[in-house]
Amino acid sequence: MPKRLLDGRYQSEELLGSGGMGEVWRGRDLRLDRPVAIKVLTAAGLDEPQAAERFDREARTAARLSHPHIVGVYDFGTEEDDSYLVMELVEGRTVAQLIAAGPLALGQALSIAVQVSDGIAAAHAAGVVHRDVKPGNLIVTPSGTVKICDFGIARLPRTAGQNSLTGPATKLGTSSYMSPEQALGRPVDPRTDLYGLGCTLYAMLAGTPPFAGDPLSVLHQHVNEPPPPLRERRPDVPVKLDTVVAELLAKDPADRPTDAAAVRDRLAALLPAAGSPAAPVPVVPLPASAGKRPPGPARRRGARLALVAAALLGVALLALATVALLHRDTGSPVAAPTVAPTPVATSTAPAAPVVPVTVAPPTPKPRTLAPTTRPPATRTTRPPAASRTPRPAPPADPIVAIRLSIQRQVATGQLNPDAAKDLHTKVDAIAKEIAENDPDQAEAQLKKLRDKLAELRRGGRLTAAGYTALSADADRIAAELR
Repeated sequence: MPKRLLDGRYQSEELLGSGGMGEVWRGRDLRLDRPVAIKVLTAAGLDEPQAAERFDREARTAARLSHPHIVGVYDFGTEEDDSYLVMELVEGRTVAQLIAAGPLALGQALSIAVQVSDGIAAAHAAGVVHRDVKPGNLIVTPSGTVKICDFGIARLPRTAGQNSLTGPATKLGTSSYMSPEQALGRPVDPRTDLYGLGCTLYAMLAGTPPFAGDPLSVLHQHVNEPPPPLRERRPDVPVKLDTVVAELLAKDPADRPTDAAAVRDRLAALLPAAGSPAAPVPVVPLPASAGKRPPGPARRRGARLALVAAALLGVALLALATVALLHRDTGSPVAAPTVAPTPVATSTAPAAPVVPVTVAPPTPKPRTLAPTTRPPATRTTRPPAASRTPRPAPPADPIVAIRLSIQRQVATGQLNPDAAKDLHTKVDAIAKEIAENDPDQAEAQLKKLRDKLAELRRGGRLTAAGYTALSADADRIAAELR
């Protein structure tokens, strides 16, 4: 569509991308004077059976979800026979783009997985199954916040008149991250999203999803073949993390975890040992034959393979709507994440704290992991301190540093976990003002953070040691603002 004004309020400004069902535009809400993303169902999208119903369903599904790790939906409507969806504008890179640069560091992958688990736990609490959890539907903002997008094929609790939306074109996900039950056309439930999370976590750590090959071969492997052991691909993966991934990738939903919040907690418990984001170790490449295993006896697998082949036809017809995945390679400041209020559905499980995630710039400067030349050693007689592990240098970005410090205080028992959520919200506010180049407002938000730290200390929810550490982090932010 050309640039236009929708509903007298939403001005489209720049085409960001297009997909099988529609286009996504950068726009502005003129009434509230804020940037937005506008998804418009195109004429090509209307050629898909029931596309308009599915588009409307996506809007209603996403609008009922309010969570820091889910892309927010503000409004939707129809004008001149065009259906449109107005969403939170999220700038960043998809996890798929991060994986394309190579396997992620343990801490980075865990941070993303914890936040995704938190978001899908909120969706499940609201009765929504995403059904297409994959790296391409996860956006990482420059501050490290992860946002889940594209609820275009999500399943809601069954309501009257919904049967027509359960055909193959609306129930299938993406083959590399599709659960066995989806491949076989069987009912889905929250455990389906956990399988997608397992495939995504595997891909972040190994650099590729668990199964490779053409789409039919991949679907066959999802149903019949065990994934290559993760620790054979990535030897530095802790045993406990390997166990979680293996459970998530169980063929039978009954063998998978049932609660995304519990998965989040298990993964979060591994964060302190994972360390800060750093360059990952090389992974063992898949053998050339991976993804090309011949099927076993026809008696045992023939029926399943036939069902998989039928499901593949649905995959070929599937046209997923494109959401605003803004990965513009510009040097201009990017928007800070918009943190939605915590929904009632997740009041028992606070939003996962954000651990910084390294987002590669478009033209990164070469990083020297170790100096190429060293001065002559002058202390060769001193034995190395083998009993102590060197601590990583603090992150250069003070916002990243304080986020990591908050997580560290929670992990070591210095800070109440519920209080950490409030601190992360205040850090988000500081980051937003910095991104908007408003140091005065950033200082005002920093004062609120300091006041909150003092309040937590007085109330016994933050220890003296934790207060000292976080106050030092706040001092570093203040120094950057001067």
